[in-house]
Amino acid sequence: MKKSTVFRTTVSAALCLTLASGAVMPKQALAWDWLSAGLALFQVGAEYAYLNKQVSYLDNNGRDKYMGQIKDKYGVNTDPAANAMLARIMTRLSDAVALTDESIVKKPYNYFVNNDKSFNAFCTLGHNMSVNIGAFTKLNYNEDELAFVIAHEMGHGQKNHPAAGVKRALPVSIVAALYASQNRNTASSVGAALVSTVGTAKWVTKPMESQADKLAFDYAVAAGYNVGAGAALWQHILEQNGSKSSGFAELFNDHPTSLARRTNYNKKITEWSGKQVKVNEENGLISVMGQPFYTPEKTSTMSPQEQAFLIAGNLSSVFHEGRQYEPVWTNSENTLLVGERPVMSFDGVVGADEVEKRLREILSSSKNAVKLSAGMQMENKKDKTEPNRSIKAEARTNTDDKAARPMTMREKVEAYKAGTF
Repeated sequence: MKKSTVFRTTVSAALCLTLASGAVMPKQALAWDWLSAGLALFQVGAEYAYLNKQVSYLDNNGRDKYMGQIKDKYGVNTDPAANAMLARIMTRLSDAVALTDESIVKKPYNYFVNNDKSFNAFCTLGHNMSVNIGAFTKLNYNEDELAFVIAHEMGHGQKNHPAAGVKRALPVSIVAALYASQNRNTASSVGAALVSTVGTAKWVTKPMESQADKLAFDYAVAAGYNVGAGAALWQHILEQNGSKSSGFAELFNDHPTSLARRTNYNKKITEWSGKQVKVNEENGLISVMGQPFYTPEKTSTMSPQEQAFLIAGNLSSVFHEGRQYEPVWTNSENTLLVGERPVMSFDGVVGADEVEKRLREILSSSKNAVKLSAGMQMENKKDKTEPNRSIKAEARTNTDDKAARPMTMREKVEAYKAGTF
């Protein structure tokens, strides 16, 4: 700790203690008392040690009680569609998180929809999470985009950002007052003090936000949500806020900008596709394999760019899964597919037949290239037919050994409670 920081902290602590005791400041400044300064600094250390103890309690054994305090402040919204969607998202994301971080099994998330009509969501101590009803309405209940919002908050939770943020959010005066009380209800007092800072940007730093954004992509995509939904989400936020800083963006005005986040997630679409799918951020033109494919028309709820990111996300998965050689077709529900992978809905789309034809032509050029390459290598492969069959059989056997369905998050939690996990 720098000397200047120590000095400021000591003075603040001493001032808080003086005000708390009702003492009157002397008219003339006294000479600096190093003994008093040392005692004050020791006091500050004791106060923060006490805060750490209470934070640990709220983050673990006391997390359910803390959740009750949060619900009391924000109110529980009972909208059936929002609650069903949140439960669905949390189940899928929790399963995805558990694939790489099994700590979630021992501390699964508590969550609820609150009554706040602004666009926000937050994860606080104890894996306690809440999503504003305003996030659902302002995203038109788009589950893919909401999944990225919630996955971002789970990123904070999995990396223990809330606990670190608490120590940044509470000023010395509050810490001193909480330490001074030290009654049996202090944990509740700490919780009440922290509730006032929940959902604000004071909790997190720019590196924390960037880390949570990266984890959001990993979690949401692993849960089966649209690869392009992160870019679509931040495109939506950009359009909602315009040039002004308001709503959700205002909470993070000292963090990565909405524009930077959209661009980063757009790059993810291209990377996921093996550099075969790109979206022009200016006009929403989707390019596939270096060829222009489609620019969506504006609808009553979405801009061309927001739609483009979602369509491109599906196309990115086509390439990531190796489906680009499968048939392009439209099903009875008026949805364009490549193989069994949905790409876009044709509802309200003018010239749907031409769009389907265009995608078929682009992907056909890829098929022809593969056939030509396969034909040129056929002679070389003939002598290796038997070994290849043997290798394939062995690979199939290994795959079968690993084919046992992994436990879901819910099954892992039950196994943990039963002591068998």
